[in-house]
Amino acid sequence: MPIRWRDEAYTYRSHAAHCLDLSRDVSDLRRRLALLEMAQVWLDLADQAEKNAATDLVYETPQPPA
Repeated sequence: MPIRWRDEAYTYRSHAAHCLDLSRDVSDLRRRLALLEMAQVWLDLADQAEKNAATDLVYETPQPPA
């Protein structure tokens, strides 16, 4: 996996861990749920970054019709 994607995945997982840490100190259930949902989104982003690293897809803008 290229370093850039690995760094992004690591950063996203760090954000998820931070959300989880914060959720442990929050007594309001709605806020705790919001933090847990944010953690899940960060983890999903980390997974996607790793998948992107394994894909050699290059998007090229199509030529306009003649």
